[in-house]
Amino acid sequence: MKKLIDIVARLRAPDGCSWDRKQTHVSLIPYLLEEAWEVIDEIQQEKSDASLKEELGDLLLQIVLHAQIAGESNRFTMDDIVDAISDKMVQRHPHVFQRNNKNLSDKELTNQWHEIKAREKKRKSINEGIPVGAPALMNALTISKRAASLGFDWETPGDVLLKVEEELEEVRHEMKESNVEKLEEEIGDLLFTITNLARVHKINPELALKKGNDKFMRRFAVVEKAIVEAREKGETLSLDEMQSYWETTK
Repeated sequence: MKKLIDIVARLRAPDGCSWDRKQTHVSLIPYLLEEAWEVIDEIQQEKSDASLKEELGDLLLQIVLHAQIAGESNRFTMDDIVDAISDKMVQRHPHVFQRNNKNLSDKELTNQWHEIKAREKKRKSINEGIPVGAPALMNALTISKRAASLGFDWETPGDVLLKVEEELEEVRHEMKESNVEKLEEEIGDLLFTITNLARVHKINPELALKKGNDKFMRRFAVVEKAIVEAREKGETLSLDEMQSYWETTK
């Protein structure tokens, strides 16, 4: 760690790299997001330990950069970051470090985590601390988890599925009414309920949608190739022909 910290400090020095020197916490946000998703891609695709190690290093670099920027104005350092997260992990795992309630269930552990976190943050409401810039699906998951931790939840996964069907019917109704604003609202309700359906099955909706996107792109590549080849011949594929290629990829 000291080697990497020293390298970043050198890059940010007055005679260092001009690109690194002009970076700020805000300007680095896109790179932080990009590196985090590249780590996720490596984990999902299971390419190799070497590539995962590389991507984790790229992500770590972003954290060290943020620490260096903060340290230059005497706000905090990498040591402060490590101390803070270490203290937090001990604080939020009393069943391990204090040997209390050793045999908690997964649900009890989750509730304990949220209770301790709420005390730490002095949060008066579950609505506090929702990251505005986070993807809407991720925020929906956070909100529903917090509500569930207070006991506001469906009794069974089947009940959530019934709610999905109810919301879908409301979408169908608004489609007939041709009220775009109301339709948008109902689609939002449907997406939120689907997020809860994923949650009760311990599925991350953001990752599930990403996998769905990846699957569509893989399959549509075959359809796209057929469309391009047809255009090169001066032809146009009908929707039925496109559907035929799509079914072939499945």
